[in-house]
Amino acid sequence: MQDIPSGHRILIAKTTHLGDLVISLPLAACLKQHNPDSSVMFLTQPRTTAVAERCLDVDEVYAEPDSFESLVELLVSLQLDVFIQVNTSKYLAQAAKAANIPMRIGSLFRLYNWWLCTHLAYISREYQQHNKRILDLQYLKPLDIVIPSFDALPPLYRFSRQNPASLINRLGLAMDKHRIILHPTLITSKSHQWPLSAFLRLTNAFDPLQFQWIVTGIEADRAYLEPLLVTNNSTIDLVDTVGKLTLDELVTLMMACDGLIAGSTGPLHLAAALGINTLGFYQSKPAVFKRWAPVGRSVTVLHSETPCLGDKNGTACVCVQYIGVEQVQSVINGWFG
Repeated sequence: MQDIPSGHRILIAKTTHLGDLVISLPLAACLKQHNPDSSVMFLTQPRTTAVAERCLDVDEVYAEPDSFESLVELLVSLQLDVFIQVNTSKYLAQAAKAANIPMRIGSLFRLYNWWLCTHLAYISREYQQHNKRILDLQYLKPLDIVIPSFDALPPLYRFSRQNPASLINRLGLAMDKHRIILHPTLITSKSHQWPLSAFLRLTNAFDPLQFQWIVTGIEADRAYLEPLLVTNNSTIDLVDTVGKLTLDELVTLMMACDGLIAGSTGPLHLAAALGINTLGFYQSKPAVFKRWAPVGRSVTVLHSETPCLGDKNGTACVCVQYIGVEQVQSVINGWFG
């Protein structure tokens, strides 16, 4: 075990998807609580830097360079004392060693880390059924930091706010309605997307004078989302923002909305971390919905009891399709008393 002297520079490396980055942000809060004078940095992929930059416990954010040599050069320039490799990567471990960072923390269960890292994090089998945030926090054990309980995680998410007025005006959002974001698409586990027909039935079930639905996604999602996007009429107040928002704008939009509904994807984890009402659709496998559930102040995870067919069959899995629209309606009604 090794305590962190005051003023040390610590970099957390999480260079995969948006959801993975959000899951790792509590590490920064724990490091700051343990030693407020330390500088906490994040290395992430270029597409997700905006979220790390909005985190109040992160001092500096760096996008992963596109070459090994540039990565090593960046790590050397940062004059780091501690490198925490949260996503297992031989590439990152090699770069950290080449940069001669004094303390390099990686997973015990990757053989290459045995000679590339100076300290190894052991995640025992008792943690395997825990939420992924608890698993990621185990990387702080070599620094003698006490790992918080699951119930203590929501307050560890702290983000800067921006005035949403110009964004609200540009998108034409209603000021006198409940604004709920719908994010129907997934990057991974595409077999477990809640059907667009179910999203359409859901929006039709609420009074358009009281509810406004905001569909989000990247431009590449537009073809898939078209059946939902063309349904805007007198019975549904629906706003199309697909491909029209930067990630930073998405954060601001979420903070200005009442809730978000999505499958297991980055925006779901982000919305939960921001503290808004969040409802997620998950596979019926307990190992999946327990490990990858979002964490926040108001989170609901829905899954059916129908056996899951997995992701490798190439077709939509019935376990998510059997989550009923009435269940979702009940959750939304609960949000507003």
